Amino acid sequence: MVLPALGLLLILGTAKSLHLIAPGGFSLPAMLPAAVFVVSAITAIAGPLFLRTLFAHSVRKQQAVPAVDFLAFQRRLLWISQMTPYLAFVAVFCDFPRFYAAAIVLMGLYALYYYYPSQKRIGFDKKIFRVT
Repeated sequence: MVLPALGLLLILGTAKSLHLIAPGGFSLPAMLPAAVFVVSAITAIAGPLFLRTLFAHSVRKQQAVPAVDFLAFQRRLLWISQMTPYLAFVAVFCDFPRFYAAAIVLMGLYALYYYYPSQKRIGFDKKIFRVT
């Protein structure tokens, strides 16, 4: 899911460092960096947290959670959180101000690291939600 965004960031970063792309080639609406910053905060932090809380609330009275429901939850969690690297690409490509670009890239890295479906994290979630 994330490889295209990472590839684009790598290619764009290389092209910019070699001065193949001229900086400031087009003007941006004043609110675009702030809006993308807010959306990236939602997709990296607030959205996954809200989704996890919603799932926990919906299964709180069940003795065990079916694996199908848990898998659907994990897929939604990944779809939401892995949008952030694409927003980081937009921030770098559009030459956002340094504060916004750095914050969006950091949120993208956080989303990649924290929500990566490792065996340890999935195992921990399976224990918490009592997946059968």
